[in-house]
Amino acid sequence: MRTREWPAGPRIHVRNLHVPRSFVAGELSRDWQGHDQVSLDFIIDDGKIAAILPGGSESQASVFDADGGQAWPPFADLHTHLDKGQIWPRASNKDGTLDVARATTRADTLANWKEEDVRARFEFALKSAYAHGTAAIRTHIDCFVPGQASVSFGVFRELRDRWAGRIELQASALVSTDLYDDPANASLVDIVAESGARLGGITFRLSESEDPAILAGRLDRLFAIARSRGLDVDLHVDENGSPTSGTLAQIAEAVLRSGFKGQVVCGHCCSLAVLTDEQSKRTIALAREANLNIVSLPLVNQYLQGRLPGTTPRWRGITQLRELKSAGVGVSLASDNCRDPYHPFGDLDLLEVFAGGVKIGHLDAAMNEWASAVTTIPAGVIRASHIGPFKAGMAANFQIFSGRSFSELLARRQGDRLVIRNGAPIDTTLPDYRDLDRIIESSIAFRGNPFVSGIDAPSIQEE
Repeated sequence: MRTREWPAGPRIHVRNLHVPRSFVAGELSRDWQGHDQVSLDFIIDDGKIAAILPGGSESQASVFDADGGQAWPPFADLHTHLDKGQIWPRASNKDGTLDVARATTRADTLANWKEEDVRARFEFALKSAYAHGTAAIRTHIDCFVPGQASVSFGVFRELRDRWAGRIELQASALVSTDLYDDPANASLVDIVAESGARLGGITFRLSESEDPAILAGRLDRLFAIARSRGLDVDLHVDENGSPTSGTLAQIAEAVLRSGFKGQVVCGHCCSLAVLTDEQSKRTIALAREANLNIVSLPLVNQYLQGRLPGTTPRWRGITQLRELKSAGVGVSLASDNCRDPYHPFGDLDLLEVFAGGVKIGHLDAAMNEWASAVTTIPAGVIRASHIGPFKAGMAANFQIFSGRSFSELLARRQGDRLVIRNGAPIDTTLPDYRDLDRIIESSIAFRGNPFVSGIDAPSIQEE
């Protein structure tokens, strides 16, 4: 795609688009039953899609020929960690394990997470996501270090307002496995409510000796708080490969037991893949009954899970994507960590995430359907109503890729994509990592302080 070919003026005929059928609403979708893609033209007028026509229709305005390139709605990233992104140069993780990631992140938080530092890294991430075509993001905010929530949520609120109209930004508090029974965590509820955020936390069970009634009580109290304050819930769940970790089922049972009517998102859910068939079927049925939303993080979970010293991983680390979707559970794919101790890679490009999910989860037989897992499904959870199947009258917000088929789309990075907002291409120049040099080079870690040694590693309950 070449931006310079985009015509000037408010009325434009975008010709010869290939649109995955899951992104087409109404009669056009019915007309193309049995086809993965629909050939369409868009008539853009004054920033809106004024009409949708069969592909190759007679010209009605200045023409931009997409030449068969795929058109997608904007991306929606349901699970990210923008507050801790981009710290890898000063806080690397040499063995790639969760334990070292937790300890290193905790130490970096204590040493460096002042307002200026968090703001610079957070906004760098937003610039990257926007250039890649994302229009809605939910980020988790670390709340493990006393006082950090006030700093990070303050930055979140500032950037949410600054980026309004470009990215719809949401947040969820990330607290320890004590959830809101811990007095320090309970004191955060006001900050969460004032920020329009969600109650979050971590759940897992690594041993049969752990009494499930303890977590059940914590969940009951969590949902009671959420109901009384009118807050939704977004949890990190079963991020491990232990067959004893079945807390997803406990969360579903707590929702049903409490009658909680708010939205509940469960991220990771890795251990679902190692449960027995009977256990996993029961858990998936409960998740469907409780109307849970599942978000899988394929790139990060594949990177972290199954790491043992000197061995090659023997499982893929992801949840049962196909089984959940087949049962009618809403499933999204998301970026998770980018360039931090949990994952040294990633750029908040949901096309890369989608490609990884397709390959790791063997989703290639139904890519048309799974394309919604990084667009319309998470947008529905975020309640980003401007992201949806294409229809006349909606804002002209979409992206055009040079790839015509799914094979072409995922074979290359699509760095030449056109990101259209309100009927015109945006500047898709990515921020330069050098923009962060001042923040990184002024940090304690970068100057050589051995800040990891001498600071107690956090317990495994921290994320």
